[in-house]
Amino acid sequence: MRTRTNFAPTERTIIVALVMMIVGVLGTYGSVLPNRVGVVAFVAAIVLLLLGMLLRRL
Repeated sequence: MRTRTNFAPTERTIIVALVMMIVGVLGTYGSVLPNRVGVVAFVAAIVLLLLGMLLRRL
């Protein structure tokens, strides 16, 4: 029997990624944060969600 290689991200991971997405929106579309901060926040949120799918307890 094969082991699972994909998992659902935990609630904590989803909340942190959601906060990063909000920071990304404020950085790229708003004038609150610089553009670079917004792009980094978007990339970090995507990486965090992908790692949450690959690692069991993240």
